[in-house]
Amino acid sequence: MKKEVTVCFRTSEDLRRALEGLAKEERRSLSAIIELILTDSLGNERDLPARDQQDRRRYPRKAVAIPAYVTTRDSVRHGAVVLDLSLGGMRLSLPKEAVSRVYENEKEALFDTSFILPDLNKSIQLVCKPERVVPLSGDLYVGASFVDAAFGNYQNLQQFLM
Repeated sequence: MKKEVTVCFRTSEDLRRALEGLAKEERRSLSAIIELILTDSLGNERDLPARDQQDRRRYPRKAVAIPAYVTTRDSVRHGAVVLDLSLGGMRLSLPKEAVSRVYENEKEALFDTSFILPDLNKSIQLVCKPERVVPLSGDLYVGASFVDAAFGNYQNLQQFLM
């Protein structure tokens, strides 16, 4: 998304420090945190003016609501919900306290995801890399790409998505 507008405003020193602390905690820039807060307070993005919504993904996504487990590299397991799925990745929702475990080291952050495909009743295990992590309304939304999976998992995933 191209940023075309700069907005400047005055604030108290305490608010600035609080926003900077949140940005550091969430591993985002200060401007990204402010944008997320404003977007969240305005409600759903559909209330905002239309943007260029061209999808740059390689594979089409399928909206789903599949219960899943996410296991981080330090073997901590979190309940999750897969919100959309494609052959290249997924978007899932996690509890907000999982952010430090899922996105600890941006360059080496990997996690395992396991879930059962509806209709096919087949278990899938995938190694994922978080590409985008967005805290919103008490949850953590993670866009992740698939790093490694057994061939059978990809076949079952493809069968489900067709």
